[in-house]
Amino acid sequence: RSSDPVPEAVVSTQSTGDSTSELTFRAFRDHQQVSPLEDLGLCDLTADVSFKDLRRAASKVNGVTAHGPVTQSSFLTLMGIGERFRQLYSVVPEDRQDAVIHAHNFLCSPEEMGDRFKVLCLTRSSDPVPFCFESTPGKQATS
Repeated sequence: RSSDPVPEAVVSTQSTGDSTSELTFRAFRDHQQVSPLEDLGLCDLTADVSFKDLRRAASKVNGVTAHGPVTQSSFLTLMGIGERFRQLYSVVPEDRQDAVIHAHNFLCSPEEMGDRFKVLCLTRSSDPVPFCFESTPGKQATS
């Protein structure tokens, strides 16, 4: 929706549910964990996040509202991953179609990243709720 306001921040990572005192900053490249300082700019960086603590901290900032978290699967579905999957699947060579299916399942399946990763959005309090975070039964993540 092009008329929707742009979020101030979108956080997507694994959720611990509660506070964590462990250092969980990690880097991944080609689905393998590597040093965060290895191949700078070419790795995916992640850390376990307590969305509960993040929401609590955001609530103390005047003019900021936290939305979510929602599961990565719900977020990507609402953002149109199904349509993108169909587009990609229809144009890739037949020998790459299994890879497209695997990638989609890896991102969205509850057994893979779909429920393990959560998404939280921070906006100005005066902005409307972003459409991916509108209250829908069963969509809200628990952590």
